[in-house]
Amino acid sequence: MDVSWQDCMVKCRADVNCVVVYRLSDIQCQYFSFGSIRLSRQPNISTIQQAKSENDEIVLKIPTQVQCPTSNPLIPGPTYYTQLTNNQFYLTTVSPDSLYNNIYNLTYSVSTCPNNTKMFQRGETTVVCIGLYFFEAPRCNNQAAASALCKAQNGTLTGPANANEYEYIQDISNSSKYTSNPDSIQWLVYWIDGVQHTSIAYQYTFEDSTHNGITNYNWTPGSPHLTGPGICIYSPGPNYGNVQVYPCTDSYLSYLVCWRGALCQVPPIIELF
Repeated sequence: MDVSWQDCMVKCRADVNCVVVYRLSDIQCQYFSFGSIRLSRQPNISTIQQAKSENDEIVLKIPTQVQCPTSNPLIPGPTYYTQLTNNQFYLTTVSPDSLYNNIYNLTYSVSTCPNNTKMFQRGETTVVCIGLYFFEAPRCNNQAAASALCKAQNGTLTGPANANEYEYIQDISNSSKYTSNPDSIQWLVYWIDGVQHTSIAYQYTFEDSTHNGITNYNWTPGSPHLTGPGICIYSPGPNYGNVQVYPCTDSYLSYLVCWRGALCQVPPIIELF
């Protein structure tokens, strides 16, 4: 690329796909996009080599840092660089080569969510795809059926891990009354993660360990109003309420309430480069 070294670094920093630039001269640089660095001996792995001369400059973009680290960020490794954009999760893993000094292996992957789900990041390298899954027949069903519905998608029941997830869950649940309600039920509600096996309030077991239990569950005032074995968590409560509980075996209350499906987290589709 015919551009000054400074402009080359600025361009890389602004480009979501850029990962490495190499200075050829004051007016030329090599520019490497995500997954484009030359292949090494192993499939789906690329390599970069530490500069041998003080006059050589190789810059690896570290988008998670607000300033350059004081020591080599690649040691001892592995080191992860991530970006979540347009419902896709870009992951670059940098680790020292086990056989050769001054060689670093880079692995690239892009995770994409299935249709009708939204991606959320939970932890450094963990992403989940969250969405509502609906019962077919009967259209209103119990918590065990909800759990099976998620497992059929290779996922589990889930709950909100933070305020952003909770807002998304409430939005899709409330809007489903107008898009997925062929029987014109007054309130459509959904089983979320949490089953009680004791009589101790707020003690539940969960299928999904990544949402930190009920920490981010926004309870309807007065809930949980039921405790004991066989009590399960659902959302949203009638009258545009928040999280509530009800017996796990229930599925339908006249034409007032229908447990219409499940809130599931399903694995993303991962493509390796």
